[in-house]
Amino acid sequence: MKRFRAPVLAMLSASLLSLSLPNELYSWGNPALGLIALTPLFIAFTMTSSYKEAFIVGALFGGLAHGLSSYWLWFFNDFRFWTLGTSSIAYMIVYGFLGLYLRGVTSRTGLARPLVFALAWVVFEWGKSSGFLGYPWGLVAYSWNTVLPVVQIAESTGVYGISLVLAWFSAATGELLTQPPSALQIGSAERSPTGRLRSVLPARPQTDTGRLLLAGGQIVTAVVLLIALTGYGSVALRRPRVQRGMFTAVLVQQNIDPWEGTEAGNLATSIRLAREAMQGKSTAPDLIVFSETTLRRPWKGFERFFAATPRGDPLAGLLSETGSWLFTGAPEILDYETWEATNSVILIDPDGVQRGSYAKIHPVPFAEAIPFWDFDPFREFIQNVVGLESGWVMGSERTLFTLPTKTAGNVVFAGPICFEDAFAYLCREFVLDGAELLINLTNDSWSKTRSAEIQHFVAARFRAIELRRTLVRSTNGGVSAVVGPDGRVLESLPLFEEASAWVDIPVYVDEQTPYLAYGDWFVMAAACFLMAIAIILYVDDALSKKERP
Repeated sequence: MKRFRAPVLAMLSASLLSLSLPNELYSWGNPALGLIALTPLFIAFTMTSSYKEAFIVGALFGGLAHGLSSYWLWFFNDFRFWTLGTSSIAYMIVYGFLGLYLRGVTSRTGLARPLVFALAWVVFEWGKSSGFLGYPWGLVAYSWNTVLPVVQIAESTGVYGISLVLAWFSAATGELLTQPPSALQIGSAERSPTGRLRSVLPARPQTDTGRLLLAGGQIVTAVVLLIALTGYGSVALRRPRVQRGMFTAVLVQQNIDPWEGTEAGNLATSIRLAREAMQGKSTAPDLIVFSETTLRRPWKGFERFFAATPRGDPLAGLLSETGSWLFTGAPEILDYETWEATNSVILIDPDGVQRGSYAKIHPVPFAEAIPFWDFDPFREFIQNVVGLESGWVMGSERTLFTLPTKTAGNVVFAGPICFEDAFAYLCREFVLDGAELLINLTNDSWSKTRSAEIQHFVAARFRAIELRRTLVRSTNGGVSAVVGPDGRVLESLPLFEEASAWVDIPVYVDEQTPYLAYGDWFVMAAACFLMAIAIILYVDDALSKKERP
């Protein structure tokens, strides 16, 4: 039975992590579980007796954690096997290789192993959240999204500073739990640093009492760090912030899956909801905001269609009557012969003139953009087996929009589309380009689950804190909201309901955060530390071999 202990602990850890993140049981996550979610996994790696077993432990954890926390991918139209099934298999492989590394560091870094485990976890979370295949979901830091004082550190370290402290606490707890005499010799390959570099990576004390005290000391250190983050965040929350101005907008949440209903009917619902939000107001809003994919055809070239549709209350008539601008999702056709198109957001003025567009440059892989599409065998496989005809064409450049407002002058904003607001690098680049706030248009209604909507919102919410800019989200099913630069939710609409709201949107531009200036410097520092550890262990092995007779 001993050989099953490590796999069982890995699956327990995956379950705890999934429960700590927003889910159907704990809508906004569970911070208490986030503190210990990785503890069973740390213990599991100390129990492994071979790298093969460590790979299995990592694979079990990765596949189950992804499947449990992102189970809503099952509802992605008719592609559930590919969205959930193949992604879970892929994560089993990725986490399996992580397991090889974690076994190596937990068996050879002595007193430093909880910290090294945490640093490795942070670098891994960054890696899986980056690049074309990046998926910034399931980060342990998201379990503490509701603890506003703690998450303020994101303005300096990004979300990964929070992940480090939580992973360190989990690992330190695991270190303490492995200290009873009956469990001291865990894993036949476990060994402390040897050779000439043992002073750099100190071995654990030889007495049970010494090991216990030092393991407890690491938990104390992690707790002190959490207290320090809370103090830092409390000061940051009280920091005075001056608005450059404020403008008004109407957020529309039509709660209709664009794959369902008719184009005119869906548009009529959005217009009705917009008018409901404007009832009783003496002025019109500066901006009306629809969600991603609200328009099924481009605006340019179809102005006459929108001047007559929907019948009785056409979209163009709403804009000219109110004098409001419209920001909405719409396709942009690049080639009418091949129907190549981009998933875009567009800004329309009251006269019905399109004043700008942005095409999504970080599409959902294998759903909105399919790699290797130009290779005939692969394309035929995707079309005939998977059932996808083609994807969107990726955008090529970041675009900013300029909105004239009544009281704030010209407001410059960026429009990250759907899950692009979960990518810190892209939102940071928008702000560096000059964006004064972010307006995200999303369609997650296909997920049919509260946890999917909230998980997306939680990931996006960190962008407001990192950049100290207002984040506006207008979505199909939720979470439609206005988030202030400290992460506070200023306005929000209920999930999966037809709703609209007149909102006041503040504009902040006075803060230049360390994260805005230096990006993921914290993760790079962690990676350098791990690289130094790897060099130390390599040199240590070489010196030890030379000293052997």
